[in-house]
Amino acid sequence: MKVGRWLHTRFRVNDLDRSLYFYTQVLGLKEVSRSTSPRGSTLVFLQSSVGGEMLELCHYPTSGPVHVPADLI
Repeated sequence: MKVGRWLHTRFRVNDLDRSLYFYTQVLGLKEVSRSTSPRGSTLVFLQSSVGGEMLELCHYPTSGPVHVPADLI
């Protein structure tokens, strides 16, 4: 099966402000949408100026920190 279209990719983040700084100020993405999900997480959609695909940052502070295995760092 081949992918016909890629809409967005979600990253769950511990620190939304720090993540937004990186993706907007360092990588140059633009914030195009922000909302709160029914479960209380903050969802921020970012997009580059050249593509339609989006990056979604999901911040859900009450679920605890995101743990990344050492072999992925």
